[in-house]
Amino acid sequence: MKAIPADLAEQVCSVGIDVTATSRIAAIYHRSLARRAVNQLGEAQRPELEDLVRQTRRLTPAAVHSVYKDAGSADLNDIKHQLLKACAPAPAAVYTGMHEQSWLREGLQEVLRSLHWDEENAATVATVLPPEVQRSLVLARQALRASWPEAWSEHNTLVEYLVFVQGPMRSATLQSTFGVIYAELQEAGDPLRMFELLLHESAHHALALREQFTRFIDNPDAVGTHALRPDPRPLRGVLHAAFVMCRIAEGIRRYQHGHPHGGPLDGCPLDERRAFALQSLRSALALLDEAARWTEDGAVLRTALKACAEHEEMQP
Repeated sequence: MKAIPADLAEQVCSVGIDVTATSRIAAIYHRSLARRAVNQLGEAQRPELEDLVRQTRRLTPAAVHSVYKDAGSADLNDIKHQLLKACAPAPAAVYTGMHEQSWLREGLQEVLRSLHWDEENAATVATVLPPEVQRSLVLARQALRASWPEAWSEHNTLVEYLVFVQGPMRSATLQSTFGVIYAELQEAGDPLRMFELLLHESAHHALALREQFTRFIDNPDAVGTHALRPDPRPLRGVLHAAFVMCRIAEGIRRYQHGHPHGGPLDGCPLDERRAFALQSLRSALALLDEAARWTEDGAVLRTALKACAEHEEMQP
């Protein structure tokens, strides 16, 4: 686990969003990856990059992937180029680059394998979005930015690319391409689904980031089932489901309270989806209470998730 300043420990064990703390925690994580990349170089070359390592805020998914897969070139100029880009990250954007990038190809295959698809070409990246997907993305972004500015900021702090895909999946996040949200085109064609998707996968990023600094469950690989994935899944996945559903329930409630006379998600089944999120949250927490062996930090997060569930259930 990576060390973290004491004043950030509370955010690591929280389901809430502190924008400044999130930015600092993310920078610590990305600097640790930058350090690993620089350590691939010879000792004589490393001092030249020290200032850039200290300034790192968010590595690109390509750089993250090269570190996790030990696929870096150990070329001074290549690493310097990546670190320069990491000093001034841009807000999240739709990926429109080349399909042949190794991080993109291998990341998509990793997503498919996690869903038990082994076919090499089971999914393809779409860099030109259909009009209905473009529209739903615009509306979902408007809704999130207006109703929950902190979640919008967290999304843009942690995520670099939205990669849209045609294939047998819904949406996904990977540690090995941290900063990427993979989303299936049909799943993204509805504004409310897109709104949920942004909250959902940003929440996965937020919890995955927290997991770099602490351990929440002592038996994360023990299996159980929950509402989102009825097949047996590791308890770590159940914890992620609880975290995600808490964020979605709060996000929809914030939208409804902020748009009493209508807004970008008009006509969408908001009450139904919020009820589903709360039911899924309760189911995930019940399974965790039954099967998880919580660590000290995990017990704090568990309390935060239960408080979230109780608070959201009390809201009209």
